[in-house]
Amino acid sequence: MHGGAGDLRHIRVLAQARHRGPDRPVVDLVAVDVTSEHAEIDLLRRSMENLRLIVEYNPQLPWIADAEGRIIDFTDRWLENTGLERDEAAGSGWLSATHPDDVEPVTQRVAHSHATGEPFDVRVRLMVNDQYRWMRAQAYPRRDDEGRIIRWYGYTEDIHESVLIEEQIRWNADHDSLTELPNRAMFNACLDKALGRALTDFKKVGVFLLDIDNFKDVNDLMGHHAGDDLLKSFAARLKAIFAGEGVVARLGGDEFAILIENADNRQQLADLADRALTIRETLFAAGRSLECRVSVGVAAFPEDGRVATELLRHADLALYRAKSLGRGRVQMFEQSLLEDMQERVAMINRARTAVRDGTIISYYQPKVSLQTGELVGFEALLRWRDSCGTIRSPAEIYAAFDDHDVADMIGQTMTSQVFSDMAAWRARGLAVGHVAINVSSAELRRERFAGRLIETMERFSIAPDSIEIEITEGVFLGAGSDAVRRSIDELHMCNIPLALDDFGTGFASLTHLRSLPVSTLKIDRSFVSGVTARESDGAIVSALITLGRALNMKVVAEGVEEADQSIRLREMGCDYAQGFYFSRPAPSETIPALIQSWSENSAVISLNRRAVPRSSLGRGGEGWAGSRIA
Repeated sequence: MHGGAGDLRHIRVLAQARHRGPDRPVVDLVAVDVTSEHAEIDLLRRSMENLRLIVEYNPQLPWIADAEGRIIDFTDRWLENTGLERDEAAGSGWLSATHPDDVEPVTQRVAHSHATGEPFDVRVRLMVNDQYRWMRAQAYPRRDDEGRIIRWYGYTEDIHESVLIEEQIRWNADHDSLTELPNRAMFNACLDKALGRALTDFKKVGVFLLDIDNFKDVNDLMGHHAGDDLLKSFAARLKAIFAGEGVVARLGGDEFAILIENADNRQQLADLADRALTIRETLFAAGRSLECRVSVGVAAFPEDGRVATELLRHADLALYRAKSLGRGRVQMFEQSLLEDMQERVAMINRARTAVRDGTIISYYQPKVSLQTGELVGFEALLRWRDSCGTIRSPAEIYAAFDDHDVADMIGQTMTSQVFSDMAAWRARGLAVGHVAINVSSAELRRERFAGRLIETMERFSIAPDSIEIEITEGVFLGAGSDAVRRSIDELHMCNIPLALDDFGTGFASLTHLRSLPVSTLKIDRSFVSGVTARESDGAIVSALITLGRALNMKVVAEGVEEADQSIRLREMGCDYAQGFYFSRPAPSETIPALIQSWSENSAVISLNRRAVPRSSLGRGGEGWAGSRIA
């Protein structure tokens, strides 16, 4: 009915019959306004409907279990998702939709919560629409006034996509994306676990470090896509070869690692490592073929190291030795390798100290014309003074010439000294000729090497044709050969002559002669020493002289120590020579007197006698870049 204000009211009418007499019934009517009661009932109904819809449409699927953890009620949607009937899923029947691998851990967790009253939170795979999906199940207890559990209220939530993302993130953190092999972090973790097991089962653990020979050439000549394909190919081959034998990982770049457990002895590890040598890939680019294979360094627990870092370091030392011995081979770690490494470090420290303390000294060895006996120039050689004042040879710091920073500091110190000496001699009117300067591969790999050299020459007013840069073929080995070639091209553009040192002992002499702007060949002392004693050495020297002359290059013989050697070389047509027979290396302060003496006696100099008395210094022909040191 409508109220006075025009609003609708809910009225409850109560009727009660009574009689005033036999024929006079009377009905009493009582009207009660129940509008507020109806409003409360309607609000409760709407609230219950909202709660039902919230539960129904929520991605979480609620359920109820009794005090013992047996499921007693589900939502219809839970049943629809699992495909189970209500009576099938009740109690512990829901386990039939659980992945077999998850049944035991889930039931153990439920039993633990039942025993302790603790809420539980587990991940479980449930069958949904004919495929297992990751779910998260949580439940909390309801207790009575005395604290006893009377119900468990829980829900199951689909977390499949987030679990897959987590697994992918975890996989990415542990694997190399290009080759899909375990990465360095995962390999280190596996190695730590393997060493822990080896401590109890007394088995050997082997660590192999491998890298691909000529890999940089593949990237340079064929592009990085070809390098990536090669890495994937090698990774697949390694994985197939060592399947079931160990963990194969990519540590970075072209470096791979293999972990071998339960080896009986070192020979077994060596035999396993030999399998990697069967991998060979031949690629073709720019008119040349590249054979790519692997070099392997092996270290074994416990004799080569008892912790992961030590084993990896020693395997790396073995790999370094394998590559230095010609590549494509397996090298087991030996204690001598560690001693060699320690000596290399000591050499580098000695050289760094000598540069810092200003004890690097330039010595000079004359270069003589075999046809006229004239002094045509010098080769600058490195010496250094130790803390006791003793003059030392570069043999005691040769490892420093492979260290980019120290080699660069030594090179800059030497060139400044040499140019300063040349400027001083020229100021005295001395005919110096040209001075040959040895340059290491580490120096040539430096950016702006040629530019800095030219700037130093200009500072001392040194003409390009008054010096000669000596290199060995070793400068083209290893990483950075492109930078070396750029430096050489810049020197050639500035008309600075280039000499190829130790010719005949390199890996690709004829290739380098054809491609480099070389003006001088220096025949290695190992051939010169036997030029008169061994027919084979004489034939080699003769062939090298003929080759040099055919290519319009000057030829210099190194290490001439006897008169008959100089005579034989002159007869063969060799242009120049240097060695003890003519003069030992001498300090810069003695060079003016040497030049003067040579000039004064030039008319009577005979190639059958020594022009200058022998000094007490070491062997001749030693370049500061470590190419010829003794």
